[in-house]
Amino acid sequence: MTNFYDLISDVLQERNKSIKDLENDGVLTKNTFYNFKDTAPSLSNIIAIANYLSVSIDYIIGNTSENKFKRYSPTQPNLYSKISALLNSSGISQSKLCKAVGISRTNFSRWNHGATPKLSTLIEICKYLSCNLDDILEKK
Repeated sequence: MTNFYDLISDVLQERNKSIKDLENDGVLTKNTFYNFKDTAPSLSNIIAIANYLSVSIDYIIGNTSENKFKRYSPTQPNLYSKISALLNSSGISQSKLCKAVGISRTNFSRWNHGATPKLSTLIEICKYLSCNLDDILEKK
């Protein structure tokens, strides 16, 4: 599993920021950051961190060495349609994607109605579709 704690810590250091800065500036609640050693941050947390540090999520997780930051929308209402469009253009069915990344079609369908996927699931989807998170996440 990806160690998000280390990845985000590296970017914090690059930006001369600390975990305390994230907490004091209201980006994360106290001690939330330490959970990233064992679990992936929620999509809303990684978006808040990326916006705060002015870095792309793909840069944070090491998908690119080039930071092409554009502020992310705090909510992602078009995520389902963006992933569906990528599936259509690739000729891949929703069933095939769901099986490949280990999610149910029911969960995938919930994204069309406002549910938010896990960051780790989105990373797996992007790997499977050979795209970046920035290709599917909405910007302001």
